[in-house]
Amino acid sequence: MKRLILLSLILLTIFGCEPYKKLAVGNDGPVYTFVDDSLWAIIEKDIREPVEKELRTPQIERIYHFEPIPLSDFKDYRASKNLMFITTLDRTDRTSRYIQRILPDTALRMIEKGERFLFPIKEKLAKRQIFIILAAPDDETLLTYIRNEGSSIYDALNKAFVERQFDEIYYKAEEKEITKKLFEKYGFSFRVPHSYQILEENPVEHIIQLGRTSPYRWVTIYWQKGGLNSVLDEKWAVTMRHWLSLNYLDGTYVEKRYLTHRLVHWGNRPVFNIRGLWGHPEKTMGGPFSSFYFYDGVTNRTYFIDICVWAPGQIKNVYLRQMELMVSTFFTSKNVLQEYMR
Repeated sequence: MKRLILLSLILLTIFGCEPYKKLAVGNDGPVYTFVDDSLWAIIEKDIREPVEKELRTPQIERIYHFEPIPLSDFKDYRASKNLMFITTLDRTDRTSRYIQRILPDTALRMIEKGERFLFPIKEKLAKRQIFIILAAPDDETLLTYIRNEGSSIYDALNKAFVERQFDEIYYKAEEKEITKKLFEKYGFSFRVPHSYQILEENPVEHIIQLGRTSPYRWVTIYWQKGGLNSVLDEKWAVTMRHWLSLNYLDGTYVEKRYLTHRLVHWGNRPVFNIRGLWGHPEKTMGGPFSSFYFYDGVTNRTYFIDICVWAPGQIKNVYLRQMELMVSTFFTSKNVLQEYMR
């Protein structure tokens, strides 16, 4: 552990010394990858599988995707959000020489001994950028690592995405008065980003809806008393989403064939989630939605929080994931409210 901390400090010192860095530019999906063609031919199939996950919006969008780039074009991509270098130490190509030149001796020794192969570096050349180095002693070791630990590359990219999006969502301003109002009236709230407004409040039906435009995004929160011993399964969630669709989402419907179900964590809170597609029976409208449901012991309530996006012609997975991060700030503690209101 001490060696990893020391290495992190060394990498931070080496790569974090520029006094001023511009914001990283471009989209969140491309991972501009600098790797020798012969090595890429060996690892391409195995490295794409754990990283290039897809989300239907209704088009199939890859959350991240590799774009191999010649090292000679590096200057054109140096300010991008996701950069990755892949090599092995026994190679003599230009990429290998570059990586071995910029990595500290401590990191090179860890690679040689098989102790560590993946080095995510924050903001090396630009703010909100992730710069990832993947290096192994030889091709076989690299391929084995990718097959066994390839998901760690996705995790590094996603961790950077989450940190970047929190900065972008809350960088300019927050609707703190709305956050405060919701908590004081209903005993729960979340960090409401700039430009979101309350569209509907129905305390009798236990419904609150917020939204914004450019593109259109809606958040609908429903709650009911109790639920500690209730069965909160996917069937219940789909029924709940259908009820919301008919009564508060303009009569839209759910495309059941595309539903996915998973468990996520908001801090220490386990939360069930379904993702899917919504459509309209009469209007040319549709897009992705994501619904979260859980029991909260502080308020003794079951909550169902739905988010949906309508963004014709645009990449939608980023908007959906931004909203998922937004509602993950949900809280029922007055101490959390006081911290946010500072």
